[in-house]
Amino acid sequence: MNDATLETDAFPTGKPGDTRSYAEAWSAVSETLVRGIAHALSNRIATIGTIAELLRVGGDDPHAMSEMLGIETERLEDLLEQMRALSARSAGRMEAMRLSDAVAGAMALHSYHPERRTVTVTVEPGDESRPVLGDPPLLQRQLLIVLDAATHAAMSHEARTVRVRFGLMGKVGVARVIAGDGQDTGVLPESLPGTITHAMVETDTGVAYVLVLPALGAGAE
Repeated sequence: MNDATLETDAFPTGKPGDTRSYAEAWSAVSETLVRGIAHALSNRIATIGTIAELLRVGGDDPHAMSEMLGIETERLEDLLEQMRALSARSAGRMEAMRLSDAVAGAMALHSYHPERRTVTVTVEPGDESRPVLGDPPLLQRQLLIVLDAATHAAMSHEARTVRVRFGLMGKVGVARVIAGDGQDTGVLPESLPGTITHAMVETDTGVAYVLVLPALGAGAE
């Protein structure tokens, strides 16, 4: 497989015309998500502690409380899994993968973003008849950086919406994250074989962020 590379090191922040390096972007975004997950963990632990105390003193409905304890334990396990996903290291190489897996993983982590509830996020899957080539942890991080930028961008526009569109377009896989009333022109940035390319299109009403990856199979190089 090809080495996983980024064609550029200028990632969006959500402010018009503003960019930062990948290292700066991931440091800021991961710190934000860690705070969100830590807050959720504290809530789960507090709830489990309350249920345990009620069971200890003999509450009114031990069976119901036992069921609640099981549910909260599952939620706690899911949070720990999200922490592991957030800290996953890049493999340093590309492999066959589905865009939907990367999008689902990024969306699950982005749900802990403190500003997530201030915007409406929709996901629109497209053609996934062939896999793409990507480094799963790296692609997930790029998607989280773009989702963070789109969330902040959407907050400054009348339409507080973020649309995530992904699928195959000929020889490449494409993920578009559109904030506000940004326009999806369908035009893709030029990319070199074996690279992961990103770009953004800003207008007065919104912004569209694009990630492009090589695809495998018929029609691909």
